[in-house]
Amino acid sequence: MGNRYIEAARVYHEITKHSYTNVRSSPHRLDWDNRPAPYKIYPMAGALALPRELELSAMPALAAISARAALALDTALGLEALTRILFCTGGLTRSKQVGGEDYHFRAAASAGALYPIEMYVAAGAVEGLEAGLYHFSPADLKLRGLRRGDWRAFLARAAAGRPSISQARAVIVLTSIFWRSTWKYRARAYRYCFWDAGTMLANLLAAAGAENIGAEIVTAFEDPEIELLLGLDPDREGAVAIVALGADAGQPGVSPGIEAFPFEAIALSPSEVTYEPLVKFHRESRLVNSAEVAEIADAIIAVPETRRELIRFDQVAPEDAMGLGETIVRRGSTRQFAQAPIRGEELQAIVAAQGRHPHADFPQLIGTYLIVNAVEGMEQGAYFFDRDAEGFELIKAGEFRGEAGYLCLEQMLGTDCSALIVYMADLERALAALGNRGYRDAHLEAGILGGRAYLAAYALGRGASGLTFYDDDTTRFFEPHAAGKSPILMVAVGVARTRADDQA
Repeated sequence: MGNRYIEAARVYHEITKHSYTNVRSSPHRLDWDNRPAPYKIYPMAGALALPRELELSAMPALAAISARAALALDTALGLEALTRILFCTGGLTRSKQVGGEDYHFRAAASAGALYPIEMYVAAGAVEGLEAGLYHFSPADLKLRGLRRGDWRAFLARAAAGRPSISQARAVIVLTSIFWRSTWKYRARAYRYCFWDAGTMLANLLAAAGAENIGAEIVTAFEDPEIELLLGLDPDREGAVAIVALGADAGQPGVSPGIEAFPFEAIALSPSEVTYEPLVKFHRESRLVNSAEVAEIADAIIAVPETRRELIRFDQVAPEDAMGLGETIVRRGSTRQFAQAPIRGEELQAIVAAQGRHPHADFPQLIGTYLIVNAVEGMEQGAYFFDRDAEGFELIKAGEFRGEAGYLCLEQMLGTDCSALIVYMADLERALAALGNRGYRDAHLEAGILGGRAYLAAYALGRGASGLTFYDDDTTRFFEPHAAGKSPILMVAVGVARTRADDQA
């Protein structure tokens, strides 16, 4: 019935909620023999090896996160800079065996280390790279050619003539292969796919900022056109976001006529399981014509102004943080926290790093809440962070370690962390403004903010870990302040527990 049938989002959200009861009653078990492969491979596509001897940016990560380069016409984009951006967004940073299973860890965090997000590049004015459509392969750091020609005009038309796309030097398209995430998370995986895309976009925006390359995120586009260009089966792999990268003083060439997609990818696993609630909602959140795109592009939702007492700290100087490249290479997901405090200045830097809304075609949808367990200079309790004023509002005082651990599915990460960051959204307001697309955008924005928290925490030598949650219990905990809001993502930050702690 289409994007404006917002009952579809309400139903999907309700049936994919976690509760104390349904988490325990689930019969789902992981089928390791059917685990999907972590990479999409086009065996017959020609491969271009990208530069490997890369010097990643030494710009302090906090400065890179807050950088927002203009889409300036005088900044060239070369192959090495593009490679650094791709690597920092979704590159392979290391691999290891865990419990007899091989895990390949990427530059950005992913729920369950399943990495459902794929990246495609439409190059138009990249020095050292022929115009064409490519698939980025993180496993071997290569681009595989899918279609020749300049596809910027085609992509811009699919986004209702978005100037930033037609004038971009390159356009990056993020898609999600649902099966990679549903293998573990079933129908709820649709939420996780947008978290994962968001954490990657956080890295992408920081890496582009470090290169002084402007970037704009676009989520209002005609899905069938993108699916046609990339050869996607929309019930299996959906387009998530488009990123216009840089700006070209020239005009894009006329895009070639669309022909049948020339390549077939290797199957991910012996068989795929389809989760109908996910597929159904994805269909209802697609935009199928230019009128639907134009209706929601650049929608505005007013952020209510309030006057209240806020707690602020002097932020950590950017030069006191690790460089962006080093941060991305070192970043992981903390498995244990030490129940130790961090400084208020550190929490201010971690949360304030998320404050500026990304250069995007959707409005700010996410509010930031916290449970503070151990932060120097802050009373224990529940807080709301005002992203515009960059200050913390105490909404409930008390020691809530037990509640924090319970809300994130009874994981000790919530109990032991210094602060649990909870991203929440008024989904009814988002749906009213953007239709079902607003549900996707809220999860994408939360992923971007969570990805920035990861980067800022690790840049300061602290730990971070993304978490899921009991939906309704989380809302009730933050009421009345969060009345009508739904939790979208949690990120725990704090002092990572070391082997020395265990031996003490």
